[in-house]
Amino acid sequence: MRDYAEWIAAQRREAIARGGKPLRKHSKRSGADLEPFARTEDRKPGEIVNPVTGEIVTGCLTVSKLADRLSVSPQQVTAVLEKAGAVVRVLRTKEVPMICAPELTKPRYEHTPEVTRDGVEDGLVIPLMFKHGGRQSQCILITPDGQEVVKAALQAKRSAPDKIGKVESKAQRIGELLDAGLSQAAIVRATGLPKQTVSRIVKTLPTR
Repeated sequence: MRDYAEWIAAQRREAIARGGKPLRKHSKRSGADLEPFARTEDRKPGEIVNPVTGEIVTGCLTVSKLADRLSVSPQQVTAVLEKAGAVVRVLRTKEVPMICAPELTKPRYEHTPEVTRDGVEDGLVIPLMFKHGGRQSQCILITPDGQEVVKAALQAKRSAPDKIGKVESKAQRIGELLDAGLSQAAIVRATGLPKQTVSRIVKTLPTR
């Protein structure tokens, strides 16, 4: 019990260091279209409660709003969150009308992004559950820390040099072997490339 109490105290100190605040009049409330979710009775507009750590976070954005601000697609934002371990794609089904018989439905499978516990514990994302069209859905809110992670990842991707294409890579390799004194036949044996491919690329290279 003592070790557990010390662990709780350590988690509380880390949460406070990240800007967390004690819950004020913590309660759980559920409505007709909402699942039970941690709330505070005197919560200010814009304050969101992290359901795992109890921290109150402000400045959260949905995936689509963050995508608009960064001038990228929601899919790109989701991909970054998935790579960071904050989101995972879950296979879900949705009943849709059949084309030949609209009065009947059939399942349509789709990969839906959902937050992970690690993402919530790390303060990157917060899930909001609601019901839409008779089924439960999840709205992903990205915290300010999560937004910085997405911005940094996208900036790094933009700054990274473009990957060299396959043809350019082959031409570069063949050019290096020519400079080393190898004949076309020797290059074919060294690279395993077809003789026609080597010959065609050599013709496009500057005269050596």
